Amino acid sequence: MLRVSLTGPESTGKSTLAARLAAHYGTTFAPEFAREYLAVSGPHYTPEDLEEIARGQVAAEVEAEARAHRVVFYDSDMLVIKIWAEHAFGHCPEWILSRMNQQQYDLVLLMGIDMPWQPDPLREHPHLRQQFYDLYQRELREQMANFAEITGNGERRFSQACFLIDELLRATSHPTALPVKPMPAPPAHYSLVSPSCRATFAAHGAELTSLITSANGLEYLWPADPAVWARHAPVLFPLVGRLPGDAYHHEGRDYKLPQHGFARDQVFAVLRHSPTELVFQLQHDEATRAVFPFAFELTITYALRDALLTVRWDVRNPATDQPLLFSIGAHPAVRCPLLPDEAFEDYYFEFDHPVTLERHLLHGGLLTGQTAPVLNDERELPLTYELFADDALVFKHYDFTRLTLRSRKSAHFVRFQFDGFPYLGLWTKGPGAGFVCVEPWHGIASPTGEPGELREKEGILTLEPGQVFSASYTIEVG
Repeated sequence: MLRVSLTGPESTGKSTLAARLAAHYGTTFAPEFAREYLAVSGPHYTPEDLEEIARGQVAAEVEAEARAHRVVFYDSDMLVIKIWAEHAFGHCPEWILSRMNQQQYDLVLLMGIDMPWQPDPLREHPHLRQQFYDLYQRELREQMANFAEITGNGERRFSQACFLIDELLRATSHPTALPVKPMPAPPAHYSLVSPSCRATFAAHGAELTSLITSANGLEYLWPADPAVWARHAPVLFPLVGRLPGDAYHHEGRDYKLPQHGFARDQVFAVLRHSPTELVFQLQHDEATRAVFPFAFELTITYALRDALLTVRWDVRNPATDQPLLFSIGAHPAVRCPLLPDEAFEDYYFEFDHPVTLERHLLHGGLLTGQTAPVLNDERELPLTYELFADDALVFKHYDFTRLTLRSRKSAHFVRFQFDGFPYLGLWTKGPGAGFVCVEPWHGIASPTGEPGELREKEGILTLEPGQVFSASYTIEVG
């Protein structure tokens, strides 16, 4: 049975939508017990009251699940009580947090605050809805919950929710009356859908291969034309950039590792797939150990929320006695120009504030140690092919976290957000190439010279046994 929770601040239509969805799908929903409880006890409450409300909510959920058909809806959840308790009393009881962490919803609908506030004696904070909404959004992202943000009037919210639930039902339905057949080979491609976009991915390389907006069918991602550059958005692991002679030393042995590592050419396992979330994983094996003598577990999570794609990497060191040395980076290629009547030179990068930048120059994919100025206290970087005549623009320790590709002839844009990345590359193949890459990196190419020790390479990360490294960035189109 599919479990769908409706959560978010007060007066956002949770109860109305939960009841309507339950009626539409011929099933049950767990009503918000807090309303029933406070209608009897009055609007004033204590920490003990919140615990009683939490227990009543759990009981309502159990009852709804017992009578549900295919899907069950929850008007409110433990996250509501957690945020409520922490705001009102500064803490939340441990058992409520434990219950919240145990709950596994197939889909969480985060209700937007763009509905008018409806006064009610049991509602408290008409002026704090944005603050609370931000708290819900942050909590759901930290939990890596499969959530969708629901906005607009009542009809739009209902249609958005039905779209997502129908996709979820289709993805999880299994015929039961057919004879058992051999398991087919897993699909080579997987899709995520939202009311605004469809994103497609390949198991080969766990690579994003398409990002199309629903309203106009516009493709934003480079189609990997093999005559120009045969990739879409490769994941760079366990190396970013090039090594001298594609070689390195580690513990007295010499190894060869190609530019940007090997993950982009490996087939990833699929751990989880829903309409809005896809999780890939790659682990070490004998072949990877031949060129990279480390145990590793790389998990890549893609989550699509409206027109925003979040990419998260989790690298774990499963070894018990050896550190893991690695780098990781992104390499998504955006079509540029996006429209037939535009040119590459019609586009520019917009920074979130005026920046002064110098590039670190490359020769043969290796850093030369030289730099050159690019911008001086400016917010825009106009694109020309000449800008990339000496290979990629490589920036170190820059002071911006958002970069938007814009056109001077249309309103289309692609916005990248990459907090915490110490290196960034911008690149295109050469004159006539119809794309530009925005590449946030945890790692960087080596300098020219002889192969060196991997642990001494700039940008190399070290994970002790059992540790996990996490990083994420987002791509928003519009």
